[in-house]
Parts: sequence; C-alpha cells; structure tokens
Amino acid sequence: VSRNGIVFPWQQIHQQYRGVDVVDDDDNYDRSNQVVNDNNNNNIDNDSKPLDSNKILQLLPRGAYTTCRTVKGGSHIYQFDYHVRRLANSAKSILLEMQSASSSSSSSVGGSGREVQDDSNEDKDSEATLLATSNHPIQHDRTLSTFEINQLHITNVAWEHNMALKCIRNTLREFCMCYGLRLQNEEGGCDDEKAEFKITLLATWEKKGPPNDIKSHTTYESVLYCHVSLLTQKKVSTTTASLTKKPPHIRVLIHGHGRENALAKDSKWVLDREKLIKPSTTEDDSREDDEGGTHKEVSQQPFEEIILINDNGELLEGTQTNFYVVSGGQNQQQPSSIITANEGILYGSVRDSVLRACRHHNIPVKLRPPTLQDLKDASGVFISSTSRWVMPVHEVCLGDLMSFQNADDGDVEKEERSESIKKKKKRDGKSYFYRNCETTEDIRRWVLEDVESRSTPI
Repeated sequence: VSRNGIVFPWQQIHQQYRGVDVVDDDDNYDRSNQVVNDNNNNNIDNDSKPLDSNKILQLLPRGAYTTCRTVKGGSHIYQFDYHVRRLANSAKSILLEMQSASSSSSSSVGGSGREVQDDSNEDKDSEATLLATSNHPIQHDRTLSTFEINQLHITNVAWEHNMALKCIRNTLREFCMCYGLRLQNEEGGCDDEKAEFKITLLATWEKKGPPNDIKSHTTYESVLYCHVSLLTQKKVSTTTASLTKKPPHIRVLIHGHGRENALAKDSKWVLDREKLIKPSTTEDDSREDDEGGTHKEVSQQPFEEIILINDNGELLEGTQTNFYVVSGGQNQQQPSSIITANEGILYGSVRDSVLRACRHHNIPVKLRPPTLQDLKDASGVFISSTSRWVMPVHEVCLGDLMSFQNADDGDVEKEERSESIKKKKKRDGKSYFYRNCETTEDIRRWVLEDVESRSTPI
C-alpha cells in the first residue's frame, strides 16, 4: 500500500484504525478528522492476514476509487487514462453530493426532524447524522466548503494522472521485491509473463500538518492511496489462444436494485455490495432445496455475479460488471445486436472497449436496459470487467425478476417457439439457459485485441 507515492505495510493501516498510533515520522498528517462508524466496523476481520482491496477500502476514509489491472506481464496498465478520468470525476461528484446533502439537511431540518433556526449545534448534529448513515466505517468529520473543494487536487485529472503513476510504480516495485518477483525493468515490469496485478486507487482527503499551520491555505490535502495485489485469473482466460477451450458454466442471479449514484465509484459501495452478495446466495440455495432439487446439478454452482435492476424490472449492471444481452444472430432471422443499459450504471473500462469494438465491426448497440422479454428472446448474454474481460453467461437466475415474470407467466408458458430456439435455450421456471454465442465470442476476441492499443506503459 502507498499514500501519495510513499509505500508502507498494510499492517499500518490496520493498526491505525484499531486505535494503535503507528504513524511514522515521514507521515506528517493528522487522522483526527476521521470518525469511526462502530455499527459497520464489525464487518472487518481483525487478523494477521494481508488485507485485500475490499477491506482496505473499508479501513481508509470514504472517497472515490477505481480498480484497474496490468497487462503484458505487469508492464502496462489497461485503459489507464480512462480510469484516471473516472477517478477525478467520481471524487468531484462525491464531494458535491456530500456538500449538497449536508446543506439541504442543515438548512431545513435538524437531526431530530425539528426545524433549525440558527442553531449551530443542531447543524453539527444533523451533519454528523448524515455522515454516519453513509454506510462507510471511516467517516470524515465534516463536509467541505466550496473553497476547500476547489483547493483539492483529487478532482484534477492531470494531478491524478501523475500521482497515480508515481503510486503504482513505487507500490508495484515494492510488491515484487517483498514477494520475490524479479523486476524486468526499472519501470516496474515483472519477469513472469503470467503474473498480472490488480491495482486499486482511492482518492480522498485528510487534514494536513498541525492545526495551527498558518502557511496552509486549507486544512485539507488531497490523498491518493494505492493497493497492489496479484490478479486472480477468472474462469475465462485472458489469452486469445484460450478461445477454443470449452468454457465453464457461468451463472448469474438477478437480485437487488441499482446503486444510488452510479456515475461515481464511491468506496461506500463496497459495503453495499457485500450486503447484496452474501444474503442472496444463501437465499437462492435454500429455495432450491425447498423446491425439491428441480434444478439441474449444474445450477448448484455459485453465482459469478449479481445483476441489479431498477424499479421497472429492467436489468442495469452487475455489482462489479457491466451486463449485456445479445439479440438476434445465429439461428434467428435478424442480425445480431447488443442491448445494454446506459443510465443508472457505472461505465466500466471494458465496456468502453466493448462498445468501441461493436462500432468498428458494425454491430448495432441499443443503449437501454435489457428487459425480461429481452432475456426470453436472447441468443446470448455476457458480462464484462477488468478481471473477466468479456465473460459469456450460460444461466440467468431470475431471482427478483420473478415478481415481474409472474404477471405474465401464463402467456409465457403458452408462447410457441421454433425448435432451434428450444434447443438453444431452456427455461425451468426460474432460470434461462444459453449456449455459447458466436457474437459474444467475437466480441471477446475483439476486446482482447483492443487491449494492445489501449495500454499505458508503467
């Protein structure tokens, strides 16, 4: 882990937020501006194992984050400029959202619901209540003024770009030295071509220097944390040669609603995501048992991803992925097209490559959220993310869509389909099944080719 390019052990973060002050002399900053939310702090395991990026994001102050990856044996970063721009835009969105919510709350209603009339204590109580309900263990002591926000560099793309490269280079070099990976070059590349790295960047703000430092124009400074770990390869290989191998059975579950501010990648989403993932998997397994094992054995595999919906029952995105439906193509009469949401989602870096590949190869893209009817008629489904690239989906468990599906279930059961559609996809009352889709495989190959031209040397 590094802070503004200065590398330190992950244990320091763990101990720092466990009430043990181990700040080195080089770290001249004040952590008194963070407030620990005890209600959520129990989610973090207190052990001696290295902390993954999810736990690091919970132990550090709330902010904007992004997760990127290396390619070419750890020597390049895929879509680096894209991640930097999104990080800066997310940071600005979070700051303005907190400022707007705090201003609205303190100017009209106090924490107890009573009108506030020039009572500074009630304003502070209201603001503290607002910050404490953001579902993040480490809270900032207050929202920032417009002047203070304008002084922060984390909303500046140029600053983010330079600081991110510095952080990544230093942290990656230290990681390789710590775990015995010989560096290929001075820029931080690794000699093992199979080794790729997951890089998580968190842009936040902290108090700087002594409180009485009159040289500072503002009491807050921009901070960029960087966490590096080995990238766990997903079930679908990232090499072009692997496209001929038979893929495993990938299943997803439709469960939960979209995030509050989808355009900003807020670190508090890490907690919201965990609440969606863990209960839903357990609930689905219990329902399968209660139904007497009506599912095939293949359906007992864990879910690869949770797909979120909006109030209309339309499909938005995954908790960590973007979601797509392939319409037409193969045995259907119409040419292939892609359906994927364009609002209420986070624009992923691989999604950017998917849309670019579709434009280049003249595959129409419908930028709207897929519906239940789209799932019924689809010739394929896939998801995308930095660790998965493009991953085909073979089973979509309807989950929360069952309430929407039940409304027209009678019509669905009577619907007549061609034999080719029936062979390609089966429905057991709760899931839709899909065979491998040629269009999905084409897009996978095109995205991998796009990686070559969209990677930045470290």
